[in-house]
Amino acid sequence: MADERPSGFRLQLTVVPPERHPQQGTFPPAGVILSEPMQRFRCNLKGCCCSGWDIPFKLEDFLRLHEALDEADRAQLTHKLKLVIEPPKNGGPIDLGEQVLHSLKLAGVGEDQHCRFLAPEGGCKVHAKYGVSALPDLCVDFPAFGFRQPGGPVELYFDPVCPEVLERLDESDEPLRLLHQPDSFGDAGFDLRAAHAATPLRLQLGGTPLTNGQMAEVRGACVEAFAQPRPAWQSLSALLSGLRALQPGEALSEGWPAAPADQTPFLHFLNDCLEAHSAPMLMLTFVRFQRFVFAVDLKPVLDRRDLFMQHLTDWRPAFEQWLAPQEELLHPLAARWLAHRFGAPYAKQKGQLRQSADTIAHLYGTALRYAAGLGAMLQRPVDRALFKVAIGASEFFYRSLVLPRQALPWFCSTADQ
Repeated sequence: MADERPSGFRLQLTVVPPERHPQQGTFPPAGVILSEPMQRFRCNLKGCCCSGWDIPFKLEDFLRLHEALDEADRAQLTHKLKLVIEPPKNGGPIDLGEQVLHSLKLAGVGEDQHCRFLAPEGGCKVHAKYGVSALPDLCVDFPAFGFRQPGGPVELYFDPVCPEVLERLDESDEPLRLLHQPDSFGDAGFDLRAAHAATPLRLQLGGTPLTNGQMAEVRGACVEAFAQPRPAWQSLSALLSGLRALQPGEALSEGWPAAPADQTPFLHFLNDCLEAHSAPMLMLTFVRFQRFVFAVDLKPVLDRRDLFMQHLTDWRPAFEQWLAPQEELLHPLAARWLAHRFGAPYAKQKGQLRQSADTIAHLYGTALRYAAGLGAMLQRPVDRALFKVAIGASEFFYRSLVLPRQALPWFCSTADQ
């Protein structure tokens, strides 16, 4: 491919498709692991993930889509197509030498920058007209992300920024469990997600990689911790304390993780998590997140952003009045969300287990702060509907900013840095 520029300079592009896993396109022989409620996930067809952010297509995505479309839709596809070029490895200027095509992007449409193939009612026109097999991998996969471990099953992690993921987490008060699906789901969307999984699955403790067996043991104990009859924050405290003390290669003791005798260090850390971010940044992210919210009317909140900012800044009164008394009501949802998160601890901080646990605690603290602010704004106790909005906003905040570890207060050992 080549790009003719007005200056007459010709940029030569070398197209290098990403490496594909040998099992790409087939159901994994060792099956799939996912959170049990996620097997019932279905898109809400409201278009919330199809606007507001760039959606990159790999070259093979574009070629497959181009081949599937009719002539009119092909013309729409290639209009204002953006090429994303990898910078030179030697650090030279982008205009010099041979470059590598990283991905392609379609320019968004309208004020919300939605996908040009998004139907007015919210569904995907490509999916409706040509079927799921024509879609780019990312459009098939989201909100799931697939991971592979050598000789083991594929793992699908569903991102709780999606409101339908949160609905599945809230469908029961029973403790969340992981599911091992040995054979095809019989659903094209799920089977394609499993076949697309290519990200290597890595989990480390103190810089030492865990074997598949160790990873299964530790993760199973983490998920089980949230099935215990105690407040979710106490299970989180036990896990962070247990992971800080656990040594690479060490077998888990019976009853691991035990609750620490003194909860004060964790409560100080949780307070730091709640206060870690400025109210203006939380507000800015919440405004962008609103497109994912359908079950709660946010107009009273967004019409008084100055007041919402005050509640996010001085969050303690709102926390004590509107959130803390609701702990028992919110416990099943909080525990299932945190168990879902610890079911895929490699999804944060590049698989460093202690760092990932710390980040999940930050997600929890930020969700509490959003929830308190929402309760104060709507002058109502935080119910599960509001708490799901707060969880989604916290997930969106952390996925949007990709905050470095060094920028946050941490509770666990600094040896993993």
